[in-house]
Amino acid sequence: MSIRRRLFFSNAAMVLFPLVIIFIIIILLNIILGGNQHFRGWGPQGTQAPDVFNNLVRIASLEQDKLYDQEYMDSISNQINKPTLDFFVLKNQEVLYHTDDTLPKEALPTFGKEGYDPVAWLDGQRYAVQQHDFYFDDGSKGSILLLNNEGSFVDSARALFPIIFVSLILLLVITNVLLSYFTSKSILQPIKQLSEASAKIKQGSLDFSMKPTSKDELGQLVQSFDEMREQLKKSLEMRDRYENNRKKLIANISHDLKTPMTSILGYVEGIQVGVADTPDKQRRYLDIISTKAHYMNRLIEELFLYSKLDLNKLPFHFENVNINEFMQDYLDDMQGSLEECHMQVTLATDNIDSPVRVDRDKLVRVLENIISNSLKHMDNDHKLQFAIKDHHKEIEITLTDSGTGVPEDKLQNIFSSFYQGESSRHKGGSGLGLSIAAQIIEAHGGSIWAENVPDGGLRIHFTLQKSNESGDWYE
Repeated sequence: MSIRRRLFFSNAAMVLFPLVIIFIIIILLNIILGGNQHFRGWGPQGTQAPDVFNNLVRIASLEQDKLYDQEYMDSISNQINKPTLDFFVLKNQEVLYHTDDTLPKEALPTFGKEGYDPVAWLDGQRYAVQQHDFYFDDGSKGSILLLNNEGSFVDSARALFPIIFVSLILLLVITNVLLSYFTSKSILQPIKQLSEASAKIKQGSLDFSMKPTSKDELGQLVQSFDEMREQLKKSLEMRDRYENNRKKLIANISHDLKTPMTSILGYVEGIQVGVADTPDKQRRYLDIISTKAHYMNRLIEELFLYSKLDLNKLPFHFENVNINEFMQDYLDDMQGSLEECHMQVTLATDNIDSPVRVDRDKLVRVLENIISNSLKHMDNDHKLQFAIKDHHKEIEITLTDSGTGVPEDKLQNIFSSFYQGESSRHKGGSGLGLSIAAQIIEAHGGSIWAENVPDGGLRIHFTLQKSNESGDWYE
């Protein structure tokens, strides 16, 4: 239930609940105390007031002689066992028989007021009067009066008004207190959760969780706050990883640049001081300096490329290409370099008619980085197998080398930034090659992964999306 509805029903209950209780009390008081308001229901069972009155009316009509019989009238009077009930028999406004001698005859109702009067003031007291008028046989006016001087419901209510009023106030107070307590508890508990969570976050603690106790707006707020905490935790963890990578980057750059730079300075100094005192030795020193300089230049290029990819600032120029022709042209161009590395290359491909949307230069960089990584892990028997498989909306390219493979527990790390296997550490490398390849493939909308070959070696897979006939991406 929403907070708005909860507050509405709570406020409504604060008003209606006491009123309903008071209404019930009034009904109960009416039942208990108000039974005397009708002559036909006067008194509890056993008073026989209606029977007595009806019997007197019958006697007045058929057996008027009995109205003069004192003993008979006493016997009728004895049938009434309620002390608040009295009856009178009047003849010409004179009392012929009575059960109450304290009420003067002048105060009794006069002839002609037949019927029921719930509030009749007689001698300063209030009575409920049932009256029957008739004529005696001699023509005199007669009346039969049945009086009840028991307080009516109104009097009882007036007498009980202070109790009812105080009860109403107490009910209002108790109801308001209880409803306010439970309503405020349902509202304050989530606020307390948020306050405690904010204090923990302020202290730098994010290793906790919050579970909403309701499904209202505050419960949704608690859920959103917990999701925000989780996102903040992930962001901080990512920031820490980024910071660690940054430190590692600085350390790797320092190490990877310092080694060739030291060699360059050493060979330059050798030329300057005359250690290289023959043209052949000078040429050999210069070749080494050139190699080291090219290595440093490639390392700087990789760092620059990685930085652009990491910041999503590297532009891509996609076009539709025939992947079979592209791979064949690339291997033909690389044939001379691969032969120098004593590498045997094979290509197996499906018949793929649909064009693939790629950035040619970036895809070449992916292939170069993967091949370069394979060379670092192969010692003698250099074999590299390319395979292209056709899937429904994408193609899969696999590169399998004959190297030493990667330990299974390290297999998931080879696409991470600055990861270097033991072979790479000995043979040089920034540890960014496969990470750059992975980012380029992801920018193409594909995925990349690796697995060890059972017979030895490493197989790297990556996918590229096909284009439809209009040249757009498949979705």
